[in-house]
Amino acid sequence: MTRTIRTFLAAVCFCLMPLTAHALEGDWEIGGNAETILMYSRDIYGGGGKFFARYSVLDGFSLGASAGFYGAQDTDIKKSLGIYTLSIDMIYALDILAWVPGAGISLSSLFSENKVWKWHNKGHGLSLDFDVFVQYRGIRHLGIGIFFSYHLVFVDADYITVGLGISWFSGMF
Repeated sequence: MTRTIRTFLAAVCFCLMPLTAHALEGDWEIGGNAETILMYSRDIYGGGGKFFARYSVLDGFSLGASAGFYGAQDTDIKKSLGIYTLSIDMIYALDILAWVPGAGISLSSLFSENKVWKWHNKGHGLSLDFDVFVQYRGIRHLGIGIFFSYHLVFVDADYITVGLGISWFSGMF
């Protein structure tokens, strides 16, 4: 009986262990996200996109930059709102699986032509962004995923972005 249990456990461990794992160290990731923007403290919603480039410094740890463009509508005062962001990013992804979970933090500079809210009065502001995502990397050089981001704006209302993303990777995995 003990031999059967050991054989079964060994078979389960063998099936659950990845046979090959390749680190993405020294590789580039370039991609974009289609995003929905929500400001839950006001009746503001809209959409936009973000483009990014990241370089994998260490296995699973990437540094990068991104630029976002969003159009939103405030349903209370019937005004449109354009938000533009430039960010520096730090991302960690557990990149040895086909379904890659990851998390990151970004420092963003916000710009807008709208002068209605506090940080817009001078046309700019700062935010700290917290990101989580899951990306499928079973297709050679491509990653397709979903993400959630919380944007902690220092001088005005915070906002959330959710959406879909696609990435190209310079290396094999």
